[in-house]
Amino acid sequence: MNFASFEDISALNELAKRSETITVETENVPIESLFLLSKFLPVRPSAESVSICQDRIKEKNFLSSIDVPVVKYFEIKNIADFKLIKNTSYPCILKTAQFGYDGRGQIIVNSKEELAKGFDKLNNVPCVLEKKINLTKELSIIIVRNENGIVKNFPIAENKHKNGILDTSFMPAKLSDKVSKAVYSIATRIINSLNYCGVLCVEFFLEKQNLYVNELAPRPHNSGHQTIEASRCSQFEQQIRVATSMELGSTAIKYPAMVQNLMGDLWFDDKDGKSIVEPNWDLFKKPGVFVHLYGKKEPRPGRKMGHVTEIFVG
Repeated sequence: MNFASFEDISALNELAKRSETITVETENVPIESLFLLSKFLPVRPSAESVSICQDRIKEKNFLSSIDVPVVKYFEIKNIADFKLIKNTSYPCILKTAQFGYDGRGQIIVNSKEELAKGFDKLNNVPCVLEKKINLTKELSIIIVRNENGIVKNFPIAENKHKNGILDTSFMPAKLSDKVSKAVYSIATRIINSLNYCGVLCVEFFLEKQNLYVNELAPRPHNSGHQTIEASRCSQFEQQIRVATSMELGSTAIKYPAMVQNLMGDLWFDDKDGKSIVEPNWDLFKKPGVFVHLYGKKEPRPGRKMGHVTEIFVG
């Protein structure tokens, strides 16, 4: 296995020679590199799709252009854009346009004065300012589309976050038929409008009965990890099937399931909060419980070290 920078042109050319298809496991890839690779072989999802999903400004403008509901937002590329923010009330959330995930690159602001301080704290990079809404639920759906335009989706998941990081995800979510149908319809419109190839996660905010798309992830997603044990064909297998032009697998689930993220905090001794202690994994040895560790060497508070899936049989 060879390792190189995403921006190493000679390495990218060598990758193109050795590969038949390119796929991604993160949206934070230099988009120029994906466009370069796409000159030589299929890139699934496409460089165009990833470029939209990796930039909140592009993403929200795209969603608005296809009449997908999003929370009221403003683009902020420089201090002069503050003057364009009108007819909004606080609190709001200031989010960096790029490289924001797991609560990073986000600041709650309660006034224009705090907005200026927040923008400075985020190093004055391009941002979006979103109205903070009263959430009823946070939802997501893993949807997949192949090169022939065939679309399938897994059941909707209900997600709970702590400190901006996904804590638990339960599939299937308990929702009204109206909300469920709206989620399926919106996600299908998005994936078709992108002419997308691969696995896509669409995250939603539910405010009472109003749905808003929060963001898109052009890859297998944390809220779909339960598909490894609960589904006939996991989100990861679906990604490989699309990349290799195989027929899509079933997206039905065999059992309801819940994912619990294992954060680095679990490795620290409760007594002093500094000593690293290996968790007692015997506590997880129960029927229907599956532990997945990611092989990260250093546990840190707030760092995802793995996840536990529990399936509910019968």
